Amino acid sequence: MIYMDLEKIYKDRDIPNKYILTLVVAARARQLSERKGAADGYEEKFITRAVDDVTAGRVTYNVIDTPEPQGQPQEAAKAADESVEVQQ
Repeated sequence: MIYMDLEKIYKDRDIPNKYILTLVVAARARQLSERKGAADGYEEKFITRAVDDVTAGRVTYNVIDTPEPQGQPQEAAKAADESVEVQQ
């Protein structure tokens, strides 16, 4: 098994924490595995190549904020927040 200093990688690449690094590497490995012919000439596994891509800066990531749901779920969340405040 190859040792990779994950803490150094996520700090060098300005990734907030190791959990987001894991998501980025997993997404890249999935991209590589789904490409036809991507593994030709490579003896390493997709996950190793994905970590190498992130380490070398060939992969970037974006955090996408999802909009809050509209309608009743949002109102229910407000009601739940109010009940928590009342109990304290």
